[in-house]
Amino acid sequence: MAEAHFLESFFNPRSVAIVGLSRKAVGAPVSVLSTLMDYGYAGKVVLVNPNLPPWDGVQVFPDIAAIDCPIDLVVVSLPRRAVPAALRQCAAKRFLNVIVITQGFADADEVGRRLQAEITAIKDQAGIRILGPNTIGTANAFAPFTTSFFEMQAEKTPSGLIAQSGLFLMGHYGIGNVSAGYGMAVDIGNGCDAGLVDALEFYERQEVIRVVQCHLESVENGRAFMEAAARVSRKKPVIVLKAGRSEAGQSAAASHSGAAAGEAQLYAAAFAKAGIVTAHSAEEMRMLSKAFCSLPLPQGKRVAVFSFSGGGAVLAIDALEDEGLELAELSPSTLEKIQAYFPDWMAAHNPLDVWMAVTAGDFHSIYPELLDLALQDSNVNAVLAIYASLSLPKHQAFDVSRHLPALASKHPRKPILGWSYGLDVQGMTKRLERDGNLMVFPSLEDAARTLRKMHDYARHTAQAARPVLVPRPVDHAKARTVLEKAQQEQRRHLFAEAFAVLEAYGFRTAPWMVAADRRQLQKQAPALGYPVAAKMMSQDVIHKSDVGGVRLGIANAKELLSCFDRMAERAAGQGTKLDGLFVQEMVTGGQEIILGAKNDPVFGPALVLGAGGLYTELLDDFAFAIAPIDEAEAAAMIDNLRFAKVLKGTRGQPACDLDAIEDMAMRLSQLICDFPEIAELDVNPVLAQADGAVAVDARIMLGEWANFQPS
Repeated sequence: MAEAHFLESFFNPRSVAIVGLSRKAVGAPVSVLSTLMDYGYAGKVVLVNPNLPPWDGVQVFPDIAAIDCPIDLVVVSLPRRAVPAALRQCAAKRFLNVIVITQGFADADEVGRRLQAEITAIKDQAGIRILGPNTIGTANAFAPFTTSFFEMQAEKTPSGLIAQSGLFLMGHYGIGNVSAGYGMAVDIGNGCDAGLVDALEFYERQEVIRVVQCHLESVENGRAFMEAAARVSRKKPVIVLKAGRSEAGQSAAASHSGAAAGEAQLYAAAFAKAGIVTAHSAEEMRMLSKAFCSLPLPQGKRVAVFSFSGGGAVLAIDALEDEGLELAELSPSTLEKIQAYFPDWMAAHNPLDVWMAVTAGDFHSIYPELLDLALQDSNVNAVLAIYASLSLPKHQAFDVSRHLPALASKHPRKPILGWSYGLDVQGMTKRLERDGNLMVFPSLEDAARTLRKMHDYARHTAQAARPVLVPRPVDHAKARTVLEKAQQEQRRHLFAEAFAVLEAYGFRTAPWMVAADRRQLQKQAPALGYPVAAKMMSQDVIHKSDVGGVRLGIANAKELLSCFDRMAERAAGQGTKLDGLFVQEMVTGGQEIILGAKNDPVFGPALVLGAGGLYTELLDDFAFAIAPIDEAEAAAMIDNLRFAKVLKGTRGQPACDLDAIEDMAMRLSQLICDFPEIAELDVNPVLAQADGAVAVDARIMLGEWANFQPS
């Protein structure tokens, strides 16, 4: 980290060569050169185009090879088939930092994929660093410098933007007449070289950047992204907007970015593990970024509501409670001082409807005094101010902008969030936000949601680093032997072996046996005791119940032998091979849950915990986590389920052994991390009982990755 990051030359170059700018584009308002000059860049600029005469004092060269001065950054805007040749010329001149604006590479067609492979090979051989292709490039208001061909706003906002779409650099923040929302920005584009992790690490080093906002469509190396984001988020908030959460959106994102999109639930789990603040819209990402830049982190979730309107105060209560925030209970001494400003018949309490108090005397002495009293109260962590935005100077007597910024400066550890109504909302907002120490929100819901996310982030950063995971005692060698034997026999679907692997990792399982024929069944089954369950074993059948391959509640040996005969006949009739019968002691009592694991192509080992049995389809209730997990993460998986209320005991039902469920989840986490050859592991159901948890059914899939689907 001591050396300069390679992206420095992409954000703050001393000299730039623009390759491929046409005669028509040189003076046009929509061009890299025009935007760069309008942005205020003071470094050296040269143009490369054999058909372009000298232009307004800017040197023009016929090709890259002819450039006779040092160049920190080359910006390539050529037809895609001409890009490899341009990179070879850059390599020959030792111009090692290149932005490729050109589109039509890996995200387009087979020709584009071959061309991207070619430019990747060139950069690897020559040591060139590339941003793109298909990128607008970078913007840095602190330099100032930009490679955007669209007009940019050079605002020195302490927020760094990472995007996988040029929309967020060139257009989004111009919508609605709002500010740019960032001081530095980078469009990753197709990311054949410089990527998300590089951008995160670059912003991590920038002292002028206090907040990182990131628009993602997909991530190729999820683990690397998580590690970088987790480290950066300890120092400054990382806000992520994940596009493509829907099934159709995931497909579009994969096509657009040239990388496979992972499941939305696993992205959410990864973000939570890394301490990332999530946004659900482009507008919310901008809002969160502005809030983290403007407001101090709340030290708790107790909020005082200051309102000109009783109706507004009630709406504020609803918004705060919806986000799990609390109305602050003002101390008796604070209430006594505040009550002096209220009529005798009107009791002062939080929320404070201050209109009667502030209009009974001099507004400009009473309003700041009341708010200052609330902010001094140690029970108050934040203030939500609701006020009227009336036109000035006509309504000068009720101008809160004379006081709120000053009070925010006086109490720098307590955020003040505003919401207003009236005829001059925009004008009042600008006056209130002039010092950059408070923020006005478009709705009370936005204010409450933002405050809650800031509180969650503050709590995350206050937590000590995760303890080192202490592995559970397991029989790794036994599990390895079982899995290697299956691989040697080229069997992907494991049933009885799944129980052997789980037992090696300390799972409590329902007693079981495997019988290859009637004789073995007759000899060994009595040791289990009755009643038992019997399940068909066949490599040709994954979902046994779909083909009538499961029989429950078998009461005696005669029924068991008859069951074997019927399943053998059924298998023969369906043209499948019966490998034997899996016989298991019936376990009753407890609540059914689903526990599963898989190796995700983006984030690697991952876990799922959900409501089982009748609740599976009724609730569609699952919690996801990225492995490995510790005790706190295992407990959080349970708490994130709506089914947790049932597991913790309800309506006369005893509470389940939550410690046993957590232990089972952590053991499964250890197992899926230890054996990457396991594509999918499904333990369904697990019976969670008052004194433990029992794995009743299980299966393992080896080899190719497969989506987890509760069976």
